[in-house]
Amino acid sequence: MRSSPARRFVGGVAFDATCTGTRTLFLRTRSSIAGLATVVGLGFFSHGPVGAAAQEAYRQTVVVTAATTPVELGSVTRAMTVISRETIAALPARTVADVLRLSASVDVRARGIRGVQTDFGLRGANFGQMLVLVDGVRLNDAQSGHHNGDIPVPLDAVERIEILHGPGSSLFGADAVGGTINVITRSSVQPSLVVEGGSFGRAGGSAQADLGSGAVTHTVSLALDRSSGFMDDRDFRTASARLRTTVAGRTHLSVSFLRNAFGANNFYGGNAPSREWTNQTLLSADHRFAAVAGWNVVARGSYRTHGDRFVFNQLRPELSDNRHRTHAVIGTATGSHALPGGASIALGLEAGADSVRSTNLGDHSTMRESAFGEVRQPLTSHAQLDASVRIDRYDEFGTAWSPSVGASWWPKGRLHLRASAGRAFRVPTFTERYYSDPNNQARADIGPETAWAGEGGAEVFLLRDWVVHATAFLRADTDVIDWLRPSASVRWQTYNVRDVDTHGLELGVRKAFTRGAFVQAEYTGLTLTPSAVDQLSKYVLDYAPRTFTGAAFVSLPVGLSLAPRIEYRLRRRPMVSPAGGVVMGGTDYTLLDLRVARRFARYQLVVEGTNLLDRRYQEISGVAMPGAAMSAALVIGRR
Repeated sequence: MRSSPARRFVGGVAFDATCTGTRTLFLRTRSSIAGLATVVGLGFFSHGPVGAAAQEAYRQTVVVTAATTPVELGSVTRAMTVISRETIAALPARTVADVLRLSASVDVRARGIRGVQTDFGLRGANFGQMLVLVDGVRLNDAQSGHHNGDIPVPLDAVERIEILHGPGSSLFGADAVGGTINVITRSSVQPSLVVEGGSFGRAGGSAQADLGSGAVTHTVSLALDRSSGFMDDRDFRTASARLRTTVAGRTHLSVSFLRNAFGANNFYGGNAPSREWTNQTLLSADHRFAAVAGWNVVARGSYRTHGDRFVFNQLRPELSDNRHRTHAVIGTATGSHALPGGASIALGLEAGADSVRSTNLGDHSTMRESAFGEVRQPLTSHAQLDASVRIDRYDEFGTAWSPSVGASWWPKGRLHLRASAGRAFRVPTFTERYYSDPNNQARADIGPETAWAGEGGAEVFLLRDWVVHATAFLRADTDVIDWLRPSASVRWQTYNVRDVDTHGLELGVRKAFTRGAFVQAEYTGLTLTPSAVDQLSKYVLDYAPRTFTGAAFVSLPVGLSLAPRIEYRLRRRPMVSPAGGVVMGGTDYTLLDLRVARRFARYQLVVEGTNLLDRRYQEISGVAMPGAAMSAALVIGRR
């Protein structure tokens, strides 16, 4: 176990220490790269016409998360998943957390249904090493990474979800270690109303509409949900709303709100009857200025506040009633300029501040200033390089440098190759430094964690619009923050405990058909190798080394449609052996969901079943998940 007081960023030391781990990890990844080469080889030797429609759609899709300014997906040098509005509407999903289960590399770890409290991880990284954005605005909460899943956007307001795999600190700063999720909202909707109910006393509904006309338009979305719970102290009530205003096509204003109240039976250990209330308000604005001397400038500002009340034991609330309120303010200015030969440059400045007022953590604040730049340079009409670097200076932790470099190449019309490498970092949350309760004791002297990562991958466009993708990746984390304890009778404590090497392989295939039908499957396998610690680990060693996901949408006659989704996960987590030592245990489970819908002109009847195999499973250790459940909804209009 390793911890040093008042730790700060020391760029050169972190670089030297991590490079050794990366070289070792590269040797362990040769078999994964060989598997990638096999998939790419299949693309070279396949015969028949190219899947031109799929390839053209892929190359022309514009994404905003993979670079400082919007770029075509076909030029992206990183593994990226884009989940479109059409896919979201087709699947058995009612929250962003449900949709993210479509990607095998995203480890969605819920404490209940409907996204009541959910942790996200990507490529074996834990929930604190994942960055969540809404329209490019940071949601990660400085109090606790457990609140990063509090996304204040009704699902009907989501246009698409972009998932950037691997480090993103050179673009977005702290926390983007395992990956970045960017929820892109809709600027226009068709009016609709949804009323639904189901198992465990579930009842809810949603509505959306466009208002205004001419130069000023508004999009409004609302959603409500409740359940009496599938077991004692697991009831919940949620409400979310979002208003997005567009002025003259250049200015966007938005306000979002989320409120949750839920029973938290054993959510954080201790097996006490707990309860939690959270709320979040997000205000954001951006404006695109007229070009000056060839520079296109965009300014963005946001304010976010998150409230959290947690009662560890409702039988003795006077001993464990914790109230927290965080505030986050961020301002960003980005300028981009086209250079000769198709090259481009982007430069930006950012400043931000986070603060917390808490009955448990005390009152604390931190400030930072950031500068970033990116260059994209075509080498030929089929090859491109990009490089970016970001500097973040924290008043408590010093300076972090986050460089990255990538290459994209189309050697054949049906084959896209890419490779990238970069550095990422994360600063500890206020909870990891100051929290205390009967089951946990944080340590104020922990410091940042850093990582170097690299990947190589390909997309192959085969006969009849089949698309195959594969990526081999590796990451070497240093000074990873974890909660440890030697036995169940001792409180968890935080440490910069270990270095962790992770390597793995992502595989996927998708086929599009007429009338919006599709079928897809993904597999992610990874190996996580931490330095040895002879104690129980709360988070780092709790991960899913094998994941398979599959989904399909079939449009049938008379307005009928079917959409199944399957998810298999093998989980590993540390356990105490009968002899008193720490051993790795775990479990695996398969989840099956199904959506059946029938449209009648302006109306649609939707029936959904979740966990239809009625599996008993835990995504968070000690937190039981519900068995088979059904729901039915009446949709008026189109989502």
